[in-house]
Amino acid sequence: MHLLYPFAKRFIAGENAQAALQSIRKIYENGFLSSMDILGENVNSRQQAEAAKDLYLDLINKVGAFHNPMDYSVKLTQMGLDIDKNYCKNNLAAVLTAAAPNTVRFDMEGSDHTQSTLEMCLELHAEHKHLGQAVQAYLFRTQDDVDQLVEKQISVRLCKGAYKENSSIAYQSMDKIRQNFLHLAFQLLKNGNQPAIATHDEYLLSEILSFVAREKISAESFYFEMLYGVRRDLQKTLLKKGFRVRVYTPFGTAWLPYTIRRLLEKKENIIFVVTQLFRETFGLQKIK
Repeated sequence: MHLLYPFAKRFIAGENAQAALQSIRKIYENGFLSSMDILGENVNSRQQAEAAKDLYLDLINKVGAFHNPMDYSVKLTQMGLDIDKNYCKNNLAAVLTAAAPNTVRFDMEGSDHTQSTLEMCLELHAEHKHLGQAVQAYLFRTQDDVDQLVEKQISVRLCKGAYKENSSIAYQSMDKIRQNFLHLAFQLLKNGNQPAIATHDEYLLSEILSFVAREKISAESFYFEMLYGVRRDLQKTLLKKGFRVRVYTPFGTAWLPYTIRRLLEKKENIIFVVTQLFRETFGLQKIK
């Protein structure tokens, strides 16, 4: 399966913390910020969950040498959510305590875990104000979730959503997903607490840039967020325009399931990767 690694490494910052930190240094030297993610999810033993927690604690200790703010992304199933909720909560609390005051953001997984993830975020945010939450625009429920997160002033990362979900709970049309994404993005830009707008979609980016200019939204009040190795041309363009750009930077030995899941979960993910690589390679960028 290591035959896939030459392809995967475009989107993965290495298999260990040492390699990832070299990539992170380059990211910061070029003026970007980073959200570090240790790959792994859906663990089924306490030993695996403990190992994941220890990897995050070790990473946080190593990153302590940086003088820039760092953002950490964590999946709850990696910390034992499917094993025991209170056990998972204790693991997360240890990571949150060690990472303070840097932001820790809960990644959103499939819809089976949406409610549990949000409940955990709300519970832990009471004591850990640097905790943020990712949400997915294609879910019908996300408007209510964003309303609640904004009310609590919890920092939100807004993305489209990468998992295959049923039409009874999620928009299937890209037009409707885009429409909902923009509606939620405008709400977060006006009323959110340091939201991250996570997209490579140039139509969405153009609409958001127009909204930011029209509403005189401060560039210091939000972030653009993009995936490591994806549309580096857009990342540079947004940075040159004076916006803060955070690069979502995954690393770890679990790169194979991460890569396969992202490519096979939805056919749109394969189309997305191929299209974005093509547009970056040939300079087909609409935003200048």
